[in-house]
Amino acid sequence: MNMRLELKKIWRWAGSLILLGWVLFFVYSCKGEITTGPTQPTAKVEKTTAPTAVEEEGEKEKKVGWSYNPSGKRDPFQMPELISEGKRSEGELVQYNLDQMWIDGIIVGGMRGDIAHIVLPNGNDYFVKVGDELGINHGRVKEIKPDGIVIEEQYLDPANPQQIRIVEKFLKMETY
Repeated sequence: MNMRLELKKIWRWAGSLILLGWVLFFVYSCKGEITTGPTQPTAKVEKTTAPTAVEEEGEKEKKVGWSYNPSGKRDPFQMPELISEGKRSEGELVQYNLDQMWIDGIIVGGMRGDIAHIVLPNGNDYFVKVGDELGINHGRVKEIKPDGIVIEEQYLDPANPQQIRIVEKFLKMETY
């Protein structure tokens, strides 16, 4: 029993010493960085005459070290402009024949309308919607169905220059 009392005393002293050590550490770690009053001016204050307008402009130009110029950049807080139907022309989508492209997926009834996922022979992929151009004949996507898309394209025919061809591309189904 007597030994327990001695251990308690030792722990109290040890805890007190540790607490005192922390207090001293924080007090002496400041190294005089804390000031209690206003600092005294080190330079002698001289009275001068009022600066002229030319001098003021020169001082203002010197004081500005860096400023942000947002000209030519979009406003990050505004919604991006939506591309209107039929006005978008992807450069790579019109470089390949329709037979070389395949449909990898279709989203029907989305917030922006029906969308088809097209994969090109070079491995690049695009999302197209109704009105977008596809193929070397610049065909337009007329309809997106759950199982494929309908493309209307004009092709050159000497007998009838206004010949329009309807091409249906179906969703590529893969089984594993």
